[in-house]
Amino acid sequence: MSIYSQIFQLMHQPMIILRQNEREVAIEDANNAFIRLSGYTLKELKSKKSQHLLQKYKIDNSRQVVKSEVVIYTKQKRQISVRIDQQPLPNSSEDNFCRAYIIFEDLTPYKWIEQQAERNKVILSGIVDRNQHVRFLRDNLAPLLFEPDRKMQDETLLQFLDDTEQVKIMKIIQEAYLLKKERSLLLKTSKLSGIELELSVTFAPIIDGFGEVFEFAFVIWDLRPVDNQIDASVKLRIWMAKRDITAGHLSSLTGISIQTISKLRNGKILKPQRLTAELIASELQVEVHAIWSEVRK
Repeated sequence: MSIYSQIFQLMHQPMIILRQNEREVAIEDANNAFIRLSGYTLKELKSKKSQHLLQKYKIDNSRQVVKSEVVIYTKQKRQISVRIDQQPLPNSSEDNFCRAYIIFEDLTPYKWIEQQAERNKVILSGIVDRNQHVRFLRDNLAPLLFEPDRKMQDETLLQFLDDTEQVKIMKIIQEAYLLKKERSLLLKTSKLSGIELELSVTFAPIIDGFGEVFEFAFVIWDLRPVDNQIDASVKLRIWMAKRDITAGHLSSLTGISIQTISKLRNGKILKPQRLTAELIASELQVEVHAIWSEVRK
């Protein structure tokens, strides 16, 4: 196997190579990721009729094509929405075929996350693979949950959980593999940046073309500190994240300068004036004491 073939097969993104001339268009090669996505073997993919491909996908290998959403069908007749990026390849002097490779991105987990966001406020969402490796993370709380030079993406999910929770999550994940259904549960994190949090999580198994689970999408609905004796600055950031309010937005809503809000968020002001605290708490829909135990008159 050539180095090119080895790299092609190792790519995480589903990919195929199409060849086309005046008479036919056919799948010349597909990597393992596309085979898993579609549920078809390489032999079955190569045997697909040219006319079917031309009519369904309007293929023209001579130009770049990017489509935000295309529906494909797995061997089990499931519909999968995908994003495609088609790139033409240099012509070969050995034959008269025009070739292109097409990269597919399965939109299933992203659509599931969007559906959850329509139901309720999602604080954090992402995708993990079968080994609990974080592949995608949409995180508005990075300054709160993680150290500034550390990102959760490309990390292992289990390392962010308290040791006592790891057996629980592994059991739930195993059940989801077998039942192929959504699950919801409460989890405690390890002490990220010195803060231990309780998370309300829902995750869904993402099914491949063979009907097997190959990754999970998850959303975090709510979080709260396990220890209530944390800094008011941290509590303020948590409530702002829950309400999806930025410092700039909060400033425009309350009339409080963004510099003051920033100082409250980073702990440079420990006790705000009562009016300031009341205005902020009102916009965040909480009581003042939920953030500050003491305020100035």
